[in-house]
Amino acid sequence: MAHEVLLPQWSMGMQDGQVTRWLKSPGDAVAEGEVIAEVESSKVAGELVADRGGVFLRALVEAGETVPVRSALCLIGTADELTADAPAEPTAAPTKTSSADHSPAPPPGPQITPRARKLAKDHGIDLAAVRGSGPGGRIVEADIEALLTPGAAVPYSLRERRGRIAERLLGSLRETAQLTLTRDIDVTSAAAWRAQTPARPSWGELLGWAIAQQLPRHPHLNATVEGDLVRPSAAVHLGFAVALDDGLVTPVVHHAHALSLADFTHKMRDLAARARRNRLQPGEADGGTFTVSNLGGHGIDTFTPIINPPQVAILGSGRVREVAVRDGAGLAWRQCLSVSLTFDHRVTDGVPAARLLRDLEQFLGTV
Repeated sequence: MAHEVLLPQWSMGMQDGQVTRWLKSPGDAVAEGEVIAEVESSKVAGELVADRGGVFLRALVEAGETVPVRSALCLIGTADELTADAPAEPTAAPTKTSSADHSPAPPPGPQITPRARKLAKDHGIDLAAVRGSGPGGRIVEADIEALLTPGAAVPYSLRERRGRIAERLLGSLRETAQLTLTRDIDVTSAAAWRAQTPARPSWGELLGWAIAQQLPRHPHLNATVEGDLVRPSAAVHLGFAVALDDGLVTPVVHHAHALSLADFTHKMRDLAARARRNRLQPGEADGGTFTVSNLGGHGIDTFTPIINPPQVAILGSGRVREVAVRDGAGLAWRQCLSVSLTFDHRVTDGVPAARLLRDLEQFLGTV
C-alpha cells in the first residue's frame, strides 16, 4: 500500500510549509533517509526526508503550494503501485518519449496571487523582475503597486505579511500577566574587558552569554508554560531576536550556559546569518527557554519586550551610553547599559526577577 510522507512540524510555531523544489520524479528509486524535497516555513528552510524506501509514486502538492503541517506531500510505494497509481493524477494523453524526457523539470517560479497577476498584466509589468514579499516569496498585489508608485508606502495585509507574528504577540499579551523591570547596569569594566577578549563580542552577544550563565540559578525564569504546567529548565536554550525585512525570527542557541564566550559568539553569529537568508534548519528556531532582544544598535535606551510564548521571560537591552556619576567630591564618566526584564507574573514575582538582574550586573562587573 502506498505510503504518505507528511509535512513535519519542525517548531512549535510552525503552522504550515511550502515545498520549494521536488528532488524526485515519479518512478525514481527512494532510499529511507534520502532527501526528496526542499521545504520552507516562515522560520525554517529544511529538507524533506523519506521515512520509507521504495519508489516515488507522485507528488500530492505542487512546488510553491503552502499546506498545513501534517499534510500528505507525496506517495512512496512499489513499482507495481506506480502503474496502478498513474490514473489518479490527470495527465495528457500518453505520447512516445525518449529517455531525455524523464529529466527533472526546472524549478518553478514564485507563486503569484491572481490580483497581482492581473494588475501586472494591466500595466505591462514583467513578473520575472518582481521580488515577492508574501510567504515563500509569493508575489502579492502590494508588490506590483510599489512598482507603480516608486518610493510610496502602499497598503498591505497584516494577516498576509505579519499575521503569524501578530497572532503570537497578541496571544502572549492576552494569556499572560506581563510585568517589566528595568535596571541601569554599570558596564565600564565589562567594556574594557570586551575590547580585549579575542572573541570581540558585540554587546548583544556579550549580554546573551552573560544572562545564560546566570539563568541556571533562576530556573523559574528559565522556563516554559504548557497550560497550567510550568516547566523550569536546568539547561539554558537561549533564543535571540533577529530582524528581517518584514518581521523577525528567533533562532535558539541550545545549551548556551555550557558554552564559552567564544563558542557562544560563533554560534550566535552563524545562526543570525542563516536566519537572515532563511536558511535555518529544523530545530534551530525551536525549544527556547528564554529570549534576549537587543535594540542598542538602533539608538534605543529602553523598551518593553513582549514574552515569546511559551517562555516565561525575555530580556531587552538598549545602547551603552556614558553617564556622569558622583565620585567623591567630583564627577566621573561611566558606561551604562539599560536592561528590561519582562516576566510572567503568574509564574514568579518581582523580587525573584529583580535578583536575576542584580546577578547579571554583578557578573558583568567581574568579567
